[in-house]
Amino acid sequence: MKNKIIFLIEFIIFCAVIYFAAVNYASRTTAGFNITAASNSYVVLNTFFIIISAYLAGLISGSVHSFLIGSKYREQLEFYARKNEKLAVQNEIDTDDREALQRKIASLEIALDNALKNKG
Repeated sequence: MKNKIIFLIEFIIFCAVIYFAAVNYASRTTAGFNITAASNSYVVLNTFFIIISAYLAGLISGSVHSFLIGSKYREQLEFYARKNEKLAVQNEIDTDDREALQRKIASLEIALDNALKNKG
């Protein structure tokens, strides 16, 4: 559920960025920036491309960051899953042993009752 909400928010933000970038593209606004401090040459780009490139750079870097953190936590989850499985198997063995001992005790009690009845 939490992942669906995050995906929905990301989709809404993506749609808003595309919308505003398209509006900027239609208005033909441009932005320029100086390539080097030594020369006076400028690169003039449409604001649409600047917005999209900034958004995609953030999206890609965030995805890579999430993947790296996720892989670390995935290893921990696998470790704890194996540990939990071992504990569950051990718990099942302990439960089976306990049940076997209870059956033996019950049969010994019955045998003791029969022995006492036959003796008396």
